[in-house]
Amino acid sequence: MRQGPVAQDGDRQSEPLSVAMVFGISGVDPLEWDACAAGKGPFLRHAYLSAVEDGGLAVPENGWRPAHMIARDVCGRMVGAVPLYFRDRSTDEFWPDQAWIDGFQASGGCYFPKLVMEVPYTPVTGARILLREGAPSGVAEALTGAMRSLAHKHGLSSIHVSYPDEEDRARFEAAGWLTRHAVDYEWRNEGYGDFTDFTAALSSRRRSVMLWERRKIIESGVRFRDVLGSHVGEADVAVFLDLLADLHARKGRRQALTMDFVLRLCANFGDAVTLTFAECGGVAIGTLLTVEGDDCLYVRTWGAREETRFVHFETCYYRTIERAIACGMGRVNGGRGGPHKLERGFLPKFAYACHWFLHTNMRRAVAEGLELHNAKVLAAFTQEQARSPFRRQAG
Repeated sequence: MRQGPVAQDGDRQSEPLSVAMVFGISGVDPLEWDACAAGKGPFLRHAYLSAVEDGGLAVPENGWRPAHMIARDVCGRMVGAVPLYFRDRSTDEFWPDQAWIDGFQASGGCYFPKLVMEVPYTPVTGARILLREGAPSGVAEALTGAMRSLAHKHGLSSIHVSYPDEEDRARFEAAGWLTRHAVDYEWRNEGYGDFTDFTAALSSRRRSVMLWERRKIIESGVRFRDVLGSHVGEADVAVFLDLLADLHARKGRRQALTMDFVLRLCANFGDAVTLTFAECGGVAIGTLLTVEGDDCLYVRTWGAREETRFVHFETCYYRTIERAIACGMGRVNGGRGGPHKLERGFLPKFAYACHWFLHTNMRRAVAEGLELHNAKVLAAFTQEQARSPFRRQAG
């Protein structure tokens, strides 16, 4: 256990903090962890991380070794936490770093293991430094300082933070970390009464295309079946995973989700999880996993037997928008994607990763590349904003 820095709280000197590593979320009391993660989205809850780790995803066999940082005050109360993992490879991550690996190892260095601060297999923006309400000042600094000390002690090449929110991004940038930009997509509920109300806000061309695509689905005979988490059984998950595997195989990617993970997720989150099946002639041809939480519907994992564009659009976008409006949710998180999301009412928003490097030369080389990368992302983001599918307001 390591003593953190003594922080200032107004004119009063706060009590010293202790920071320790816990090698698995099962080693943390769920109530204590969730007190720090409260209001920060469903994927930071103890129940979700437990499903990820105990369900066979973030395990040593896949290159993940949990090393969560926990901060406690002088009374032993948990006041902060960081979801942290040692990684001995970069598979199953959403921020490619192969060029960094090659460059570092070509110079004689050892890139792995590295530290990653993230929710594995979950590319959703959120807090990465979890602070309990009323936590003393200095907790965030104690946790990040402990991570850097760990990297120095073991000669780790780097620390990477995936999808931090704006507050954490600003905190890392202020400490000299490098930031990489990307673009995600999000649908926002502007007080729509129903789906027709939403389409009325679109340009006439986009509205016509959208309604035509929905008609094509009806005419094709495709029907949809939603299974709430409390009713999901092994047979449902088997079909879901089979469709995921089919899509991933065609795209040359590894399908990482497991039966155990999905069943644990459904058991832990109940009807906040939905498995949707698009069926034609009683046979499932597409599937989607969604999670609800904190006024948002998260479009998480899509699988399909073949390239079925209209089925994809209907399942992942139109029906999730319809559902969010009916339930009064403020957002639909669409994740990464391309123009097909923009054209269906999902607007671009920035996503980030932050990076710390042990060696100055490595940091300098990466910084030069990121400057160019981020400029390209900003240009693309500006173009996307200009192509909004919504009607232009007069004036």
